[in-house]
Amino acid sequence: MRKNLSKKARRGDFLTGQHKSLSRKWFAALLWRAFPAASNTEVARLGAPVLGVSERQITNWLNCENDAALSYVTAVMVLAGVECALDGVRGGRAA
Repeated sequence: MRKNLSKKARRGDFLTGQHKSLSRKWFAALLWRAFPAASNTEVARLGAPVLGVSERQITNWLNCENDAALSYVTAVMVLAGVECALDGVRGGRAA
């Protein structure tokens, strides 16, 4: 019989500490991949109309101050994935 590992996990384990910090950093990096720019302000300016949120919200995500809803995470994953898929066609990332 296998152990049910979910019985040992608590909701609090995922709301604070390392998991929260790492997931926010991962999403911030994904935003940079989806909207390549020179600064946080430019990423926010490019991403806000695409995602339908304020520039301030994107800045908060980039600064790891807020969690993004799953709908935004999946949208940014799709955008970053499309950008990654086109790297070979374009001959690599533009400098």
